[in-house]
Amino acid sequence: IARRAESPEERAVALDRLEQGVKRATRLVQQLLTMARLDPDAARPATSFDLASVAASVVEEKKPLAEQQRLALTLAAVPVTLCGQEDALRILLANLVDNALRYTPPGGSVDVRVAPDGDQARIDVADSGPGIPEEERERVFDRFYRGRQAPGGGSGLGLAIVRQVVTLHGGSIALDKGPSGGLLVSARFPANAP
Repeated sequence: IARRAESPEERAVALDRLEQGVKRATRLVQQLLTMARLDPDAARPATSFDLASVAASVVEEKKPLAEQQRLALTLAAVPVTLCGQEDALRILLANLVDNALRYTPPGGSVDVRVAPDGDQARIDVADSGPGIPEEERERVFDRFYRGRQAPGGGSGLGLAIVRQVVTLHGGSIALDKGPSGGLLVSARFPANAP
C-alpha cells in the first residue's frame, strides 16, 4: 500500500500502519518466547531475592508511562524474601502493572503492594479502571483470550503468562473487585521455599 501511495501523506499513513503492525507482531513473538522460557522443562534454578526490590524496579520502570497517561502509580512494599526465578516474577509484575495502566482511565490510580502474608509473599495490584466482569475472571487467564471490554492492541497472552509464573512458583492468584472499584489482582507465593 505504501508503494502504491499517490501522495506523501498517503505513504506516511501506510508506513505508520506498517510500523504499528510490526510492533504488535514483535510483542506477540516476545510473549510467546516468554511462555516457552517459563515452561517447567526449561526452568532455571531458583535463587533467593527480595520481592519488594523487584517490585520497586518495575514500578520505577513504568512511572514514565503512568505520567504520560496522567495516572498515579504507587508502591507500598515491605521486604520479603522469595526463592524462585527473579526474572519470571519481574515479568509477572510488569504484565500486571502494564494491564492496570492500559485499562485505567486518565486521572485514575494503580497501586502495587508487596508484603509478607503469614508464611507467604503477597503481591497486590489494584487499579481504578472498569474491572473485569465476574463471569470473565477465570477465562482471562486463557491464552489468547480477550475480554469484551479489552482495548485493541493486546494479544491475550499477558495474564496467561502471569498464571504460568504463579504455577511455576507453586503460588495462587485471584481477581476481585478493588477498593477503588477497579480490578484487584492478588498473587501469593510460598516465601523462602526452595
